[in-house]
Amino acid sequence: MKICTRKLMAVTEMKTKALFDKNVILIPVMVLGITVIMKLVYAAMLDGKEIPSMLLGVILNLGLTMNITMTGTVVTSTLLAQEKEKHTLRTLMTSSVSGVEFFLGSMIPSLAEIMLVNIILIPLSGISFADINLGMYIFATLLASLTSCILGMLVGIFARSQMSAGTLTTPLILVFMLVPTFASIVPSIQKVSRFLYTGVIAEMASAYASGKAFHMSPLHMIVLAGEILLAFLLFLLCYKKNGYEKE
Repeated sequence: MKICTRKLMAVTEMKTKALFDKNVILIPVMVLGITVIMKLVYAAMLDGKEIPSMLLGVILNLGLTMNITMTGTVVTSTLLAQEKEKHTLRTLMTSSVSGVEFFLGSMIPSLAEIMLVNIILIPLSGISFADINLGMYIFATLLASLTSCILGMLVGIFARSQMSAGTLTTPLILVFMLVPTFASIVPSIQKVSRFLYTGVIAEMASAYASGKAFHMSPLHMIVLAGEILLAFLLFLLCYKKNGYEKE
C-alpha cells in the first residue's frame, strides 16, 4: 500500500501535539519522578553510602518497565480513545487518510517519547553511560516499546472512552510491569519473566547495573521479535473485525 508522506506527517503532527495533553504528559513525568524518588529513598536508607549495583539495577529496571509498559499502552490507547470522544476519528477514517497512515502517525510520536525517556532513565538511575552498550540498549528497548505501543493501539480499538482505556490497560500493566519487577525475588516468577519482552529488558538492566555486558541470546530475540509479531497480528485481526469505529 502506498503511503502519502504529507498525510503521514499531518497525522504525526496532530498526535505529537496530543502528547502534551495533561492526561497524557503526566505518565512519562510520573515515571521519571518515581525513578528519582526510588534513588533518593535508597540513598537515604544507606545514609550517604554508595548505592550497590544491585539496587541501581532495580531502579533502572523499575523505571524502564514502567515507562515501556505504562507510557506505551496507556498513552497510545488514551490518544485513540480521545479521538473517539472528540469524534475526530470518524472524520479521519472517512477522509483520504488511510488506516496505515493513521496507525504509523499514531505510533511514531508515542514511540519517540518512550525512547527519549528510556535514555534519560540511564543517568537518572545512577548508571553511567560508560557501563552500557548504548546501541544494544536502544535496540532492545525500541523493540519492547514498539510491542507496548501496538498493544496500546489494540486496547484503543475496544476502548469507548479515555477512562475505559485506562481500565483495559490495567491487566497489561500488572503483568508486563510487576512480573519482571518481582522476578529477582521470587524464582518461580523468574521462569515466567524470561518469556516476557519486559523480562528481557529487566535482565539487560540488571546486567548493565552490575557492570556486565549484555548479550542478546536466541531466546531474547525470539521473545522480543515474537511478541511484536503476535501483538501486530492480534491488532490486525481485531482491526479487521472491529475497525476504529467500535464505540
